[in-house]
Amino acid sequence: MDQHSQLIAAPPRSAINDFLTAPPGATREAPRHLWGFGGLHGGLAIGAMVAAMREAVGATGAPLRSVSGRLHRAIREPFTVDVAADAETRSTASFSAKLRPAGQPSERATSTPVPPAALASATALFGSDAPVASPTLSPAAPAVPAWHEGSLFNPPPSFVPVAESYELRVTGTNRPFAGGTDPNLTAWVRLTEDDLPPDDLRLLFLVDALAPSYAAILQAPQPIPTVELSAHFSGERAVSPWVLIEARTPIATAGGWITETINVWGEDLTHLAEARQLRLVRPAQAS
Repeated sequence: MDQHSQLIAAPPRSAINDFLTAPPGATREAPRHLWGFGGLHGGLAIGAMVAAMREAVGATGAPLRSVSGRLHRAIREPFTVDVAADAETRSTASFSAKLRPAGQPSERATSTPVPPAALASATALFGSDAPVASPTLSPAAPAVPAWHEGSLFNPPPSFVPVAESYELRVTGTNRPFAGGTDPNLTAWVRLTEDDLPPDDLRLLFLVDALAPSYAAILQAPQPIPTVELSAHFSGERAVSPWVLIEARTPIATAGGWITETINVWGEDLTHLAEARQLRLVRPAQAS
């Protein structure tokens, strides 16, 4: 086994949990076993910024309701997270965050007219429940078999190192880069490091666990990186480690920009989150 294989073959048992619960104010690493396609997994990058913003909210702060993150370039080096408070009302608090290379001064620490470049940025809204009862609505889960009837289908770790941190069981016949006609992927997913139901930070990772749904209509591998990821949370809690994820691409432009919608349900089919991704299809030779 070569050195490269050793780096991705045996990630720490609690790699995802340790990353998401690390002190957000400290310098952070982007270890290779947490890489997606060419750099730190996008859901983890945004999760690191949300964790830092949550610390700013404080222990008595309201739950996370939404987050919108942008990934400006691949994250491979150590980084830090800067957080700023944007606005606060009686029921909401808004924050913004920027993920920067370690050692780079923050905007508050420099007087230069051009702010230091960020690797990623995000805004988040924290809000308490409304004090009045109101009708509820949520999307229905697709009719699929239970997780234990799904087909095990994980990406090869040499291609997506972080895939060793989760188990993915697909439903239906669609597969990435299989040249199908429906840009849709549906699968049951769980983290393998423990049996805990995912909280909102883990859900941010899991909503980005599937291959791009657009890949289901492509015939050969092509890079389709995430440029923007936004998620809204229902406030409901998962009842088990397993979540059902349905991803679909309703929009694809001639310029390579695609919009993907993602919904997540718990094992009891309670709706947990809805996400949207803006992706950019790259030429195959750029992979």
